[in-house]
Amino acid sequence: MKYYISWSGGKDSTATIILAHIHNIPIDRIVISLPMFDKQNGIYADHPQHIDWVLNKAIPTLNSWGYSVDILSSDKDYLYWFYKVRTNRCKNKEYVGKYYGWLLGGMCKMNEEKTRPIKEYISSLDKDYVCICGIGVEETTRLERLHQRQQISLLEKYNYTTDMAKELCEEYGLISPLYAQGKKRQGCWFCPNASTEEFAQLKKQYPYLWNKLVELNQVKNTVTKGFKYGMTFDDLAIKVDYILDNAQISMFN
Repeated sequence: MKYYISWSGGKDSTATIILAHIHNIPIDRIVISLPMFDKQNGIYADHPQHIDWVLNKAIPTLNSWGYSVDILSSDKDYLYWFYKVRTNRCKNKEYVGKYYGWLLGGMCKMNEEKTRPIKEYISSLDKDYVCICGIGVEETTRLERLHQRQQISLLEKYNYTTDMAKELCEEYGLISPLYAQGKKRQGCWFCPNASTEEFAQLKKQYPYLWNKLVELNQVKNTVTKGFKYGMTFDDLAIKVDYILDNAQISMFN
């Protein structure tokens, strides 16, 4: 039997790898999918700090433990979907010939562009491969589905909750800086689910990324007009500038 781990870079799947290392469990393949905002120019969709940690901290550590990591990326990035033109197959004929524009929360294609390469990768593996997943011992419903698929959770095997998984990652110095900043979500830096404060932080720390959104906001002939829920990008920009002008984010002080 051979084992693989689909690694997100999050605390649960990272703790799973650490447990495999501690207990000398052979892992034949570790795979991670990193979606892109602009593939041509090498701009990832995940937050820059998380990408830097994955590529320059976590993967070298896993390599030093004898684990190899396969990095996948979809051929379709955010810009592909933003500039995709609506065709005659569209039910609303008013949209035909227009760009999709902003990808809306709850309907974002980036989730698919993250999971599809993993699914294709897994389907190419021999049937002998078994997935080891990062599901905490307290997540009973998810564990039940896991057992039905005949998969394994090392967090369950060694009685780790998801909170304990985070502590284990911290103990081994393998925790994404996003968690260290108190963030509970991983996601794209341009995600409409991100808070206004997070976008203010983005503009402060990564103005070149913020400017990418400013450029897209100038594109005409798009189907979607809103950026966040009930908010255009112009609305967001006003709120972001207000936060920055009034120094309301303590981490900037």
